[in-house]
Amino acid sequence: MEKYKTSNGTENTDQPRQPSDRDSTYGDDRQEVKGLNLDKWQQDFLDWKGHSVLCTGRQVGKTYIHSRKAAERLINQRDCRIIVVSLTEDQAQLIIIMTLTYLEQNHRKMIAKGKRSPTKNRIQLTNGSQILARPVGNTGDSVRGFTGDVLIIDESSRMPESMFTAAKPTLLTTGGEIWQCSTPAGKQGYFYESFINKHNRYSVFHISSEDVIANRQISDTWTMKQRTEALRLLDEEKHDMTELQYGQEYLGLFQEELQRLFPDYLIERRCKMKRKPINPHLMHFCGVDLARMGDDEGTYEVLDRLENKKLKHVESIITKKQLTTQTYDRLIRLDSVWNFKQIGIDVGSGTMGVGIFDFLLRSPVKRKIVDLDNKKRSLDYRGDIQVRLLKEDMYSNLLMLMERGDIDLLDDDEVKVSLASVQWQYVRKEGQKTKIKIFGSYTHVVEGLIRAAWLATQKHINTKIHYV
Repeated sequence: MEKYKTSNGTENTDQPRQPSDRDSTYGDDRQEVKGLNLDKWQQDFLDWKGHSVLCTGRQVGKTYIHSRKAAERLINQRDCRIIVVSLTEDQAQLIIIMTLTYLEQNHRKMIAKGKRSPTKNRIQLTNGSQILARPVGNTGDSVRGFTGDVLIIDESSRMPESMFTAAKPTLLTTGGEIWQCSTPAGKQGYFYESFINKHNRYSVFHISSEDVIANRQISDTWTMKQRTEALRLLDEEKHDMTELQYGQEYLGLFQEELQRLFPDYLIERRCKMKRKPINPHLMHFCGVDLARMGDDEGTYEVLDRLENKKLKHVESIITKKQLTTQTYDRLIRLDSVWNFKQIGIDVGSGTMGVGIFDFLLRSPVKRKIVDLDNKKRSLDYRGDIQVRLLKEDMYSNLLMLMERGDIDLLDDDEVKVSLASVQWQYVRKEGQKTKIKIFGSYTHVVEGLIRAAWLATQKHINTKIHYV
């Protein structure tokens, strides 16, 4: 059963809070609308007024319901200003896209035209209302100077504390509302404090993926086949993930033993590089994380190694929906420009790298390709301590480089978000050695970085390099 907590901290599993006097300007638009059929919790959230926290498992429809709620607020409140903040531009724009889709289906005539036509970052209506998307990166400075009636904070649990400091004052002169939504990321930060309602400020909705999948009404947009396949996937995830991982990602639970690998202060300290022209006198190393044709993203991360052995992150290229042939061509093309010393890819069983690796062994880069299989064991301690895989060693290597100041990374939102998404935990099973589990929901950039950094710090690299 979905659990809702009112602003005084008490639980309510049935009825949302009744609107107060300050809600009277919102109207009561109850006409039939086009769009997805709503779950009960979504309708309750749509009706709720005031500050809210939506803590959920993955893929329950939280982005859609925030977009729809934003659209209805824009329609029913003249001159309403909604600000959407997210860690990256793509994430911030997704709510704008969904909001525009809903408006086009139900209120097309109210969408402004001409110079005020919708863009990827802004929608304006004929009644003076507008919604604006702002990527805030690791500081939140990009939202300073704006004023809003509603502040939507997407993936709030991953936001640095500095973002909240910069963003919340946008509501100061309007008495506006904060709508937070996210899956958890450990018992830490403003999102967690909001969820436990430390200051009795928020109405809290806690929704698990299991409840949504099992209880969503069968319809044209949610068929019995979809439900069956989703339940099968959840069962597979239970076996593939640790109990803590599954609890966080699908049950929306705050897990104390899950911790961030790269803290905010370290990310801010190390992510300061700007892209520069290629220096042919340096050795260049490429780390690749390959993606399939689904929604996953792939990445090519390039590091330069200087004479003093310090590393500089000089390029980050993110791709989507790449065929194997396209990935092959891209690697060959990048090498023709950079002349890499080495290229590291994951060719573990079941990965996309297996097929590409075979082709690359017959290409001009065949002597540069290095198999860095995440599941390959690099170190096995004797005794009762722990077993480490190559993946854990590569992550530890990057963390050490960052802590020592031996690597500078690009000042890029995608890089920062990826670093912030990495979590770790100890996995202990009776009769077995303790293992370290590293995972995250947006780790593709870091997966490329750990491979490039691993290659660039190996002792066999002894070619003369010029200092810059």
